[in-house]
Amino acid sequence: MKHDELYAIPQPIIDKKENQALSELTERYNKIIAPSKIHKLGTKVNELIPDKVKEVGNNVKNSITEQQLFTQAMKIVAEGFDVVQKTAAKTSISESYIVNKINNVTPDNNITNINEVCLARSYDISKLVSKYKTKDLGLALIEGGVTGAFGFVGLPFNLVLSTFIYYRAVQSIAMYYGYDVKNDSAELIIASDVFMNALSPKSKGSNEITDIIGKIMLMTELTAIKQTAKKSWSDMAARGGLSLLITQMRALANKAAQKALEKTGQKGLEESLFKGIFEQIGKKLTKKAVGKSIPAIGGIIGAFFDTAQMNVILEYADVFYNKRYLLEKNIKINQLTDSRSSYSDDNIIIDVTGSIN
Repeated sequence: MKHDELYAIPQPIIDKKENQALSELTERYNKIIAPSKIHKLGTKVNELIPDKVKEVGNNVKNSITEQQLFTQAMKIVAEGFDVVQKTAAKTSISESYIVNKINNVTPDNNITNINEVCLARSYDISKLVSKYKTKDLGLALIEGGVTGAFGFVGLPFNLVLSTFIYYRAVQSIAMYYGYDVKNDSAELIIASDVFMNALSPKSKGSNEITDIIGKIMLMTELTAIKQTAKKSWSDMAARGGLSLLITQMRALANKAAQKALEKTGQKGLEESLFKGIFEQIGKKLTKKAVGKSIPAIGGIIGAFFDTAQMNVILEYADVFYNKRYLLEKNIKINQLTDSRSSYSDDNIIIDVTGSIN
């Protein structure tokens, strides 16, 4: 769509069904905190394994420490990231694919790029995401089963590959809701923090952004989605509540992205972020890998647990980005239809206390 053409702005921008969605999304988040049925099923499978078979796996596990497993996994991240990336790329979806899918459910507009996704209805996007999640769950089942079947030998690669596939899945959901993680460094930073929070949704975040993400997931305030006159990010922050949290998060991500880009450049940003994430979570992952050290049966357990983990991460990312989409929809449409520089992120600096400079 050319910029000089008029967009068909949805009326109302937030309809009744979307307006009701925020509280429903918070309820979905509360369910995420509880153990999933898939995770319970994986635990049940582990309980059914004969003790003698478990003993074989434990003998393998005891011969190699968790630290050694973590070291091997980090070596794959450092030296074999290109292989992991290429393997995951075979199942990743492109921006053009997502744009075409969104365009099919937005008949009044010709959606040609990620920034125009804000013209769609959130529940239409949610349906597309649900179909996408089904595919990713199947991928996790296969990936966990294949790499788990090799027992301890395949475990380091399993840990890295499965984690990276989860990481990419969060990015895909972000793009479905109109957040350009491929070309916007700040959005890649936010997606990385969403991924970190998804792995431990009940724990306190490790930095300001993850703390804000956790607060957003628990709140149902509607102040940011009122249909008013054209507003900037500064106006959004001035509303307080969730509006302020959203704006703070974006500002913090901008600062983090600037620092990261100075060190790695755009090409190395994702690798650098993933390495940092895996350094934080890798040791915890090794503690959950006991059953995967058992050949063949480890494939069954790996399939169940990787699927359970993917289920939690996909649901978490869907809830967060769906909620964020609704909170920012009005202002993103205003940005789309008005190119005034006052709407640019670069023109505001917000500290964690909410003051605007």
